[in-house]
Amino acid sequence: TIGIMGLGYIGKFVALKIKKLAYNVIGFKRNNLTRSTALEIFQKNSLNKFIKKSDVIVSILPDTKKTKNFINANFLKKMKESSLLVNIGRGSAVNELDLIKHIKNNPNFYASLDVFNKEPLNKSHKFWSNKNITITPHVAAITDHDSSISYLFKRFMDFKKNRKIKSDVDIKLGY
Repeated sequence: TIGIMGLGYIGKFVALKIKKLAYNVIGFKRNNLTRSTALEIFQKNSLNKFIKKSDVIVSILPDTKKTKNFINANFLKKMKESSLLVNIGRGSAVNELDLIKHIKNNPNFYASLDVFNKEPLNKSHKFWSNKNITITPHVAAITDHDSSISYLFKRFMDFKKNRKIKSDVDIKLGY
């Protein structure tokens, strides 16, 4: 079972692609869904169930006050002993010291990290020498130029028509 944390645009896209590969995929979302989805969704009050049910957890969390160090010692100890944490969201979501301690105490626990608290990752960082951690160079997603150009063109046409730019960013949420 692969648990996806953060079911925004990217999270939903990733979840549905993985589901098409015949994996059992579940999701964790901070607030209620306004639409139905093909996934079993967990929310704040069922975070522990989500963690315990997942063999792999993929974090696609944004960088906000509520997500800083979201994946900490308490979170990690609820994960299965033989499991994988993947972080392709924001580095601030993972407490790096807690992750190193957790892996040291759980030799069958693995992490694949694309983002870090400080980038580029310092050459002397303990992640580099840990055999249970795979590091990728912040390339989890590659921009699709055709869809980006189409999106920008659509936004430009909307602006020409309405003379207003509607932001995709919700300032209150921080992303």
